[in-house]
Amino acid sequence: MSLDPRTVVAAQSLPEVLRAPAIRWFERLAERYPGVGLPDELVPTLVRVVACSEFAGNVLLRDLDALLERGDLFTEPPDAGALVEFADEIAASDLPADAVKHALRRFRNRYLLQVIWREVTAQATLDETLASLSNLADHMLDAVARYASRLLAPRYGSVRGDDGDIVPLVILGMGKLGGGELNFSSDIDLVFLYAADGETDGDRQISAPDYFGRLSRQIIALLDETTADGFVFRTDTRLRPFGDSGPPVLSFAALESYLLQHGRDWERYAYVKARIVGPQPTPEIAADLYRNLVQPFVYRRYIDYGVFESLREMHAMIEAEVQRRELRDNVKLGPGGIREVEFVVQSLQLVRGGSEPDLQERSLQAVLPRLVNARGLTADGAGGLRKAYRFLRRTENFIQAMRDQQTHELPRDPVDRARLGFAMGYPDWDAFSAELEHHRAIVAEQFEHVAFRERGAEGPTQRQIGRAWEASVDGEHWAALLGDDGFDRADEMAGILARFSNTAATARIDSAAQERLQRFIPELLVQLKLTSRPVAALSRTLGIVERILRRSAYIALLNENPGALARLVDLCARSQYIADQIARYPVLLDELLDPTTFTSAVTKSDIAAQLAERLQGHQGEDSEALMQRIGQFQRATMFRIAVADFNGSLPIMKVSDGLTWLAEAVLEETLQVAWHDVSARHGIPTCCIDGEQRQVGFGIVAYGKLGGLELSYGSDLDVVFLHDSCGSDRVTDGEKPIDNALFFSRLVRRLVHCLTTQTGSGEIYEIDTRLRPDGRSGLLVSSTEAFERYQVENAWTWEHQALLRARAVAGSPVVGSEFERIRRETLLGRVRRESLRDDVMSMRQRMRDKLDKTDEVSFDLKYGRGGIGDVEFLVQYLVLDRAADHPEVIDYSDNIRQIDALVACSCLDEATGHALQDAYRAYRLRQHHLALDDRPPLVDNAEFADERAFVGATWDRWLG
Repeated sequence: MSLDPRTVVAAQSLPEVLRAPAIRWFERLAERYPGVGLPDELVPTLVRVVACSEFAGNVLLRDLDALLERGDLFTEPPDAGALVEFADEIAASDLPADAVKHALRRFRNRYLLQVIWREVTAQATLDETLASLSNLADHMLDAVARYASRLLAPRYGSVRGDDGDIVPLVILGMGKLGGGELNFSSDIDLVFLYAADGETDGDRQISAPDYFGRLSRQIIALLDETTADGFVFRTDTRLRPFGDSGPPVLSFAALESYLLQHGRDWERYAYVKARIVGPQPTPEIAADLYRNLVQPFVYRRYIDYGVFESLREMHAMIEAEVQRRELRDNVKLGPGGIREVEFVVQSLQLVRGGSEPDLQERSLQAVLPRLVNARGLTADGAGGLRKAYRFLRRTENFIQAMRDQQTHELPRDPVDRARLGFAMGYPDWDAFSAELEHHRAIVAEQFEHVAFRERGAEGPTQRQIGRAWEASVDGEHWAALLGDDGFDRADEMAGILARFSNTAATARIDSAAQERLQRFIPELLVQLKLTSRPVAALSRTLGIVERILRRSAYIALLNENPGALARLVDLCARSQYIADQIARYPVLLDELLDPTTFTSAVTKSDIAAQLAERLQGHQGEDSEALMQRIGQFQRATMFRIAVADFNGSLPIMKVSDGLTWLAEAVLEETLQVAWHDVSARHGIPTCCIDGEQRQVGFGIVAYGKLGGLELSYGSDLDVVFLHDSCGSDRVTDGEKPIDNALFFSRLVRRLVHCLTTQTGSGEIYEIDTRLRPDGRSGLLVSSTEAFERYQVENAWTWEHQALLRARAVAGSPVVGSEFERIRRETLLGRVRRESLRDDVMSMRQRMRDKLDKTDEVSFDLKYGRGGIGDVEFLVQYLVLDRAADHPEVIDYSDNIRQIDALVACSCLDEATGHALQDAYRAYRLRQHHLALDDRPPLVDNAEFADERAFVGATWDRWLG
């Protein structure tokens, strides 16, 4: 038999070792299909495909029409519509099971031929290949599940629950099928479930477990059984609860019980990719499975650094298996292989997925870029992992496509090596192997970085301290041990350690927490040697640890991140406030992982953008969940500002700016939450003006420290609420309309409730509304008309002083603009300047008499003579007194810029103005740091002597 010369010519493009196998295939083709004519454009491509894949060659020898019927030579991906149509035909088929198996396998082989053809000829991307294979499995499962149900229906009917509704089979796809990233010849990992117990409604009644067990066996046989046509998909159900020894199908309730009582760490990794495949249940059933069973098991609500311990254990077991079975050349399980990429990505998902829902993603490639941050992967690291993963997956696919075998081993046969290298686009095996080792080295490096992080070798001191902790030694033993280790106040520290080890909280912890604590204590004491205040640091740090023992994943966070532990000890040594905040909100420990967050500049736009990003995609959640997110953001941002403040990374005015901008952003977002809650029930408030119905606005005005951009830690928010409802028909436009005044009253109460209610994130801010017109006896919210009338008729001098530091901070710009007009007209034309000096002096004296704690030893920074209060009152007096002649002095609401304005209009000489600003900044910086250490604003009498004398003299000059 003569061979087509086109074949011989085309074979010359192959590596020499592949030419003979390719030519032999064409000889077999000619024997089987004598006289068959192949188009000229087909031969070179066909040579390439059969040289790389014996599977493709065998399919074509059995079914040449799979190729000849195609006029396009597979220039398009597999037809999704044709796949759906085929699945529907199978599901509705009346053919016997053997005929259905034949049809399934013939379709599958043709489909895989197209996939490998496009891969070998570089027409398909890896993403197309993985999606096509996953799509095939999804629709084959859908087809056979529906077909098998029809086979059982005449005898058994359907399962019905207590409510009479049909109970469907729910199939969970695990592993690469769940992630939509199936291999060329992968098995499919399945877990069979049903939503509720019940019995069938057919001629023969059987229980739900019996029925679904029969149904699952039918499905597996249709897909898995090897016939003359091959198989569709190998199926693996060993990921079900209790593995091979467990029931083949479980109810949701049984799965929930298993996960709660027996679920292991490796199963959390497996369920990251869990996805309903095959016939889709109702959205309610799917939501019940995901939200109530899978997600709570996989993703902890808190930061879960305990994941890395289980990761190292699992990897050690796999590594031992690799060595035992000599799997060095396994691209999946070997060092730097696919499994290590999956471990890296899924570990970081498990750590943060509970608090960052966008990490709850099944596709590895989709979630990988979301892990790029200071607490996860670097951009280069993620990029390297992605390239390596794609290279390894293409390698794996070509290995499996050679013979449709589920293998991950690099070939040793020269012909197969040539096939793999040629398919991957490399001139020879050495070139391919070098590239493979490059990618595996990157994966191994990233795995080492994530799994072992900053763990150092344990020294003799740590071992000695660890043994002492394990033996629960007494205070005397601790004192001797610490004294020998060079601690000056060893007795005090020993007492703290002994008391902590004997607390009820420490005695009740489980074995995992004990192990984490055993590792933590020696590392803590090593860090204490680096601080100048070891006793305070030890006491405060252990105070935090005592609060987090029941969630010992936070201890794991510190064990896994020595840098975070070092920062924690340093902060605890210097700040009681920060220690208290972490003890109350342990999630703040997560902020210690990235030191750059404590040095980067804080801007108003950044804060607003970060909060908006935190809430993005969650607007559909209920108000409680939204406020939880807002509260967590507020705590974390305030914490970052406090640390930067204490470290000297932010000047005092920037600190106050940051805290003020944070409060403004939180007020704006919380107002949106409260507005939505009230308007959803009653509609939007409107009023009629000049015959036209228009929407009414609402605004928040800030007074005091918030208004003056001088907010501090723990400051309450002095606010006044205004609306511009006027005219007639002042009602809301909803189905249950109410008067606008009632709407705004409910809105304010809802807003205050959202900000002040104790939740898992604590109270966000304390709200003070006593500066509203008529104080506590006045309305909680006023119209702009009523507010202006009060300013004209009833406002006192002290209220003008307060108004000087007021500004609109949230809500309607129209209301804010109207407030600014009222403020300006009031401060320029309504101040009683004839009595201003006496009024200001009288108010200042009353405050000093009542609040000043200055004595022979201490100076009260806030209320003492020459302190913060004197600067503020002096500036307020000068601004109010000069405003009529120099309106520009009221343009700003903060003290520093008001002094600048007074200097600019020559109401205050430049030297005096700058000296007042310097003293004011120095006082406030000291006050901030005292607050951070949970101490009152009292300093030694000798401190700030020059500043106090200058401020006092300036006060006397103007008001003495």
